[in-house]
Amino acid sequence: MDKYKRTLFGLMLSSFIVNLGFGAIMPFLSIYSSLFFYPIDLGFIIIREVTQIGLLTSAMMISRAFLAPFYGRMSDKEGRKAIIVVGLGLYVILTFGFGLATSFYALFAVRFVQGIASALVWPVAESAVVDVSKEEKRGRNLGWFMMSMTLGWSIGPFLSSVLIWFAKLFVSSQIKAFQFTFFMMGGLSFIGFVIFNILVIDPKTDKARMSIREIWHAVVLVIKTTFNLSNLGIPSFLRPSFWKERTVSLRAIFIMAFSNGFGFAMVFPIFSLFFYQFYNLSEEFIGTIFGIVGLIGVIFNPIGGWVSDRTNKKVVVLFTGLFSGILMGFAGFKFSIFVIIGLFTARQIVQQMNMPSFRALQADLVEPEKRGLEFGNVQMFFNTGSILGPILGGILYDKFSEQDFSFIGLQAFGVEYLFLITSLLAIIATIVLIIFVKKRDFVVSKLKETKEEYGFIVSE
Repeated sequence: MDKYKRTLFGLMLSSFIVNLGFGAIMPFLSIYSSLFFYPIDLGFIIIREVTQIGLLTSAMMISRAFLAPFYGRMSDKEGRKAIIVVGLGLYVILTFGFGLATSFYALFAVRFVQGIASALVWPVAESAVVDVSKEEKRGRNLGWFMMSMTLGWSIGPFLSSVLIWFAKLFVSSQIKAFQFTFFMMGGLSFIGFVIFNILVIDPKTDKARMSIREIWHAVVLVIKTTFNLSNLGIPSFLRPSFWKERTVSLRAIFIMAFSNGFGFAMVFPIFSLFFYQFYNLSEEFIGTIFGIVGLIGVIFNPIGGWVSDRTNKKVVVLFTGLFSGILMGFAGFKFSIFVIIGLFTARQIVQQMNMPSFRALQADLVEPEKRGLEFGNVQMFFNTGSILGPILGGILYDKFSEQDFSFIGLQAFGVEYLFLITSLLAIIATIVLIIFVKKRDFVVSKLKETKEEYGFIVSE
């Protein structure tokens, strides 16, 4: 196995294992939290339980949004592996942290630090996949990488359902059953950390294993970057120069990322709670639903990448994003649980096709030496939307969850308002894509024009 294939395999395997651990935790976080959360009275406002659950998502996205570009730029200079290793190590600690945290404030802190780990790992890892991929295989390889993530998220709920059921045979409360599951996932995350360090070759040093001294050096570097006060000034995207320096197409990608993040984060934190409260499903059954739907959808990750490589990335992103939003718009109607699962599955399929296509499209719009930075910026906009979405989602869930209504002749739960807003945002993102993303801004097109003009091969 050559070093590029080995690195790609190592990235995918470690991604699968880490996401397996967090896939076992995140779908149940709202149910777990509801077991010990209570309304917090701040005097001028009462923060109810569902809003607190939304704030947990916002906590992660706050740190991830503003740190992703810094870590992306750091990876452009220092190398991808050192940055990812620190993030994966932090993930190991955090997985145990979920089991130890039994209050809103403790879980908020864990989620905030999880955002730092996420900013260290995922945008940098996506850049690493692009780095080791030929241009004509970017979509496919990103599809396989997305599949490894989604496969972990899909099998994770199955695994946690089994562990929760097993734990209930020996422990006296639901909280302890969840904690047992979280601690087991901590051990799994450590395995992912070790595999990454052994398999993935750092192009900067051309070797795989990092010594303890090298890992410590990377930790110190990340800490200095994170707490460098100069990083805490005016966010870069609020400066006019940020927008002037980028193409119209890349600006559109940023707006789409914000819209997608807002819509996704508004509904995802409460999905399991929605099944739990409105359909009276058990934790184990909810985990099974998430697992089955995820496994069906995961098949379409590489298919989405393959199709985008051989057709038109913009068109693939357009149709999959639009259909994903439309399907989500029907999730809150009073259909049978089997119809809801069918809608959920169909939406997962098109969304999984969208993910590698969208990454491949943004890769085509960015110069190789700026991939870490711009992938981090895309994550920043997605996460900024994800900061605001859960807060609004929690407020709307509290306000409308008991106010059923009729829409286009169909009976709907009050939470359908959230799903309709998500659908509208997907339509807006599609319009932005159609109008503003232009082929003239593709880096690949510019390279080909340069080759034709000067008659020689331009290195990527």
